[in-house]
Amino acid sequence: MTRLLPLFLALVIVSSLGAQTVQPLRIGTITVRPLDVYSPDEATHGHLYRLADQLHIETRKSVIEKFLLFHEGDVYSAERLAETERNLRALQFLKSASVEASAPHDGVVDVIVTTQDSWSIAPETQAGSKGGKSTVGATLSETNLLGLGKDLELGWNRGVDRTRVGVTYNDPAFFAPYWKGAFSYSTNSDGYDHNLAIVRPFYSFATPWATELSFTGFRQFDHLYGNGIETERFQQKHREIVASYGVALDPNDNQAHRIVAGFHAFDDSFTIMKHSGPLTLPSGREFRYLFMRYESTVNDFVKLNFVNKDVRYEDFNLGRQYSIEAAVSPRNLGADRTTSFARVAGADGKWLGNGFVLPSVALSTRLDGGLQNTITTSSLLFVRRGGRASYPTTFLSRVVLNSGWRMDAEDQFFADGLTGLRGYRAHAFAGTRSLVINVEERLYLGREILQLASPGIVAFMDAGNATSGGVTRLMNLKSDIGVGLRLGLPRTPKNLLRVDLAYALNRDPLGRKGWLVAFSSGQAF
Repeated sequence: MTRLLPLFLALVIVSSLGAQTVQPLRIGTITVRPLDVYSPDEATHGHLYRLADQLHIETRKSVIEKFLLFHEGDVYSAERLAETERNLRALQFLKSASVEASAPHDGVVDVIVTTQDSWSIAPETQAGSKGGKSTVGATLSETNLLGLGKDLELGWNRGVDRTRVGVTYNDPAFFAPYWKGAFSYSTNSDGYDHNLAIVRPFYSFATPWATELSFTGFRQFDHLYGNGIETERFQQKHREIVASYGVALDPNDNQAHRIVAGFHAFDDSFTIMKHSGPLTLPSGREFRYLFMRYESTVNDFVKLNFVNKDVRYEDFNLGRQYSIEAAVSPRNLGADRTTSFARVAGADGKWLGNGFVLPSVALSTRLDGGLQNTITTSSLLFVRRGGRASYPTTFLSRVVLNSGWRMDAEDQFFADGLTGLRGYRAHAFAGTRSLVINVEERLYLGREILQLASPGIVAFMDAGNATSGGVTRLMNLKSDIGVGLRLGLPRTPKNLLRVDLAYALNRDPLGRKGWLVAFSSGQAF
C-alpha cells in the first residue's frame, strides 16, 4: 500500500495540472500606421505623387485609434481584429485598411494597424447620362476635413427628377467613436430636402446597445408613368421622426441577436399638379408607430476585390440574417385611426469556392382596414471570381423581383435604364411589379496605370419588365446587350467611373429601340 502512495500522489498532481485552464492570448502592443495617399515607396515614383501628399492632410493617428475595437491587454480575438478592419475599410476617406496580428509571444500578440488615405478634397464637375436622361453638377467636397475623417460637401446638381443646391455634413465620430452625425440641407427645383440624424449603430457583433434619433423632411414632386410617359404628378410634403434604442442579447463576436424598440412617426400630404384620366390623388397619411424589431445575424464575412470597386476590397456577409418587426399606431397618440405594420426580411449566402451566391427576401404590409401597401422584394446575387492574377475576371448575375398589392398611389416599380435595364430610357416600363435580370462579365487590368487609374472592360446582357398586369405580362421580358468601360480610381472617394453602350433588342412603349449610352460613377448594379 505504501508503495502505491507516491504513484497515487503523482496521478493527482498530473490531473490537477491538466485541469488548469489555459490562459488566453492577450493583445500586446498596438502600432497604428496611417499612410498618405501615396506611401513613401509610391511617392518616390515622381514629383506628382510627392506633391499630392503635400497638398493632402493625412488622417490623424488619433482618428484611426478611435475606431479600434480592442485595446492593449484585451483578450485576443481574431474576429474582433477582422471586424475592425472591415469598419475602417468602410470609411470613405480611406483607400485601404489592414489589421494584422503577430505570432504569439509571451502570452500576447502584437497588432499592426495600417491604413492608407484616399484623395479627399475634390472640386469637380459631373456629367452623366442614365436611361437617356442627362445629369450635370458641380461640387466642392472634403471627405477628410483637417485629417479628422469628417465629410463636408457643397454642391449643385441637376438629376433625373430635380435640381438640387445644398450642403451635406457627415461625421463618423460625432462626439464619441462610432456615434455618427449626419446633416443635409438643400433647396430643390420642386421643394426642399432636410435631414438630421445622430446614430450609434451596432458597429460590431459584440456591441451591447445602439440608439438613433433622426428627422427627415422634404417637399417634392412625385411622378407616375404609363407607357413611357408621365401621367400624374403630385406635390408631396413629408415629415418623419425616428427614435429608437436597441440591446444585444448575449453579445459576442460570432453572431448577434438584438431587440430594437422605438417610436416612428411620419406625415404625408399631397397636392395634385398634373393628371390625365381619372384623378388618383393619394390620400394624406399620419402614423405614430410604436415598434419592436428582432434581428439576428451570423458573422460570416468574405473579403474580395475586383467585384464592384476594382482593386479596392469589399466585404460581403454570407451569414444567415433575418429580422421581424411589428408596429402599432394607436389613435390615442394623435393618428386619425389605429393602424399597424409588419415586416419580415432574411438573407443567407453560401461560399462556392471561387465566389458566392446570396439570396434575400423581404415582405412588408400595413394593416389599415385590411392589408395595404403590401410589398415583396426578393433578390439573388451570384458572384464568381476567375482569371489570372495579372488579369482578374468576375462574372456577376443579379435577379431582382418586386411585387406590390394595394400600393400607395404615389409609388411604382420600374424596369429601365435607372434600375439596370440599360438599353431602355428612364421610366420606360412601370407598374406594381417589376423584374430585372442582369448578367455581366468584368475583365480588370489588375493594377493601376501611373498609380492613378485602373481600366477594365465589361460585356453584359439585361432583361426585365414592369407592369400592373399578371405574371404572364410580367414575363414578356424586354432585353438588351452591350459593352462597357470601367475606370477604377482607387485613390478617390468616387472610386469608379462607368461608360456603357447598350442596344435594346425590343421596342419600348413609344416604339423606340437601338443604341443608348450611359455614363456615371459606380457600377450599374
